[in-house]
Amino acid sequence: MTRPHAAAGFTLVEMLVCLAILASVSVVLVTGIGRMDLRQRFIGQKDAQIDEIAQAQFTLRHLLGDIHPSVNPQNNSAVDFFGNQFGLEFDGQPPDNAAPDAFQRYRVRLERNGDLMLYRISTLDETVDRHQREVTGWTAQRLLTGVSSMSVRYLGPGTGPLAGTGTLPAWQLQWSNRATLPSLVGVRIEFPAGDRRSWPDLVVRLRAANGDTCARDLRTGTCGGTE
Repeated sequence: MTRPHAAAGFTLVEMLVCLAILASVSVVLVTGIGRMDLRQRFIGQKDAQIDEIAQAQFTLRHLLGDIHPSVNPQNNSAVDFFGNQFGLEFDGQPPDNAAPDAFQRYRVRLERNGDLMLYRISTLDETVDRHQREVTGWTAQRLLTGVSSMSVRYLGPGTGPLAGTGTLPAWQLQWSNRATLPSLVGVRIEFPAGDRRSWPDLVVRLRAANGDTCARDLRTGTCGGTE
């Protein structure tokens, strides 16, 4: 007498064990994928922040390096350049997307909302007083957001009764109504506590102050004085 063969397949217990294993594997996979997605998004945000800072530094380095030593219309013996520790103003070449064009008046400053802004306007625009604080009518470009402080410094000979001829250049927090441009300009940016962004110290050599001694009139293109 032969016994019947056992039915092929899984028992209920074996099926439940398989389902439990599959559920555990699914949880691990979903968790891993979620962490990978968060990591990729974090890396993407970090790369975007690095790119933003790199672009801001590139823009400032390009503009400051090519400052145009134009004559101050209010003082023909001075270069039309103003700078203090909170910002600076100067004349320079037009941006690439606006060339060929007249020279531009640039203004770099940190606004109260934490935006590092670059303003520009054509030096031939007669509708705006370029030496007033207001920027109505200027073209605005936001370089950075969420900045807590900015500090600008200038390297060159000192002024005042104690700064005689032949004195060594020194870093200063203000530069205006001078017959020369500073030889170097340094820009330091700070971010709020907890902000992981980092601003490498930016020090720019002004080519016009280290070679070109002609302070040109913006309208005629001729030398109106020397630095």
